[in-house]
Amino acid sequence: MKFSAQTAEQAIEKGLKELGKTREEVEIVIVSEGKKGFLGIFGGKPAEVEITPKETERVEEKAETVAEPEPSDEKKEAESEQEVEQALREVGSYLAEVTKEMGVETKIEVTVERRDVFYNFSANQEGLLIGKHGKTLNSLQLLAQNYFDKLSFKRLNIILDVADYRERRTETLKYLAKKVAYDAISQRRRMQLDPMPAYERKVIHSALADNSKVKTYSRGAEPRRYVVIEPARSRR
Repeated sequence: MKFSAQTAEQAIEKGLKELGKTREEVEIVIVSEGKKGFLGIFGGKPAEVEITPKETERVEEKAETVAEPEPSDEKKEAESEQEVEQALREVGSYLAEVTKEMGVETKIEVTVERRDVFYNFSANQEGLLIGKHGKTLNSLQLLAQNYFDKLSFKRLNIILDVADYRERRTETLKYLAKKVAYDAISQRRRMQLDPMPAYERKVIHSALADNSKVKTYSRGAEPRRYVVIEPARSRR
């Protein structure tokens, strides 16, 4: 817009007043400085300026991000338990598929006792599912443990059982532990048992924990880890 007055400065002041702007908010171009007339009255020419408001940048208001409140400890624990339960269900489905491929019809019941999870099988072919000295069952147990560990961060012991085989096996292992301990003492030499899963090694260690004449320890890497029984004074 163009504004005129006797002087350029007066034309600027006039324009700013009409536009309601400050000098910083406009661009000013002086078209004519004006010309004074004879005696300051006749033949004069007014000053003329062009004033254009600057294009102001549109500042978009940033939407305030509302932070999600941190879940409570109770909620975290509940979500964690749900994840574990889901992992245990998937392990059950996995075992059902594996036993089906083996040609064994089974029903599975799951029991949780602290850090131990028992998958109890009711099968039409118990012997096939257990295997010699429980090797087939132990192999399935190892597979189930590895599968669970991939699904969940929580450390739980997966234990498979068929027709109370584990209870019967526990009694057998206790007898074996005492017999091998007797042989180690009488022959004064170190005795090595066959590889067995952690659950069975624990039975051996517990069975001889109160026997001060022998010491037990495990060696090797899973799944070939085994128990060593030796006279207490002979270990170096």
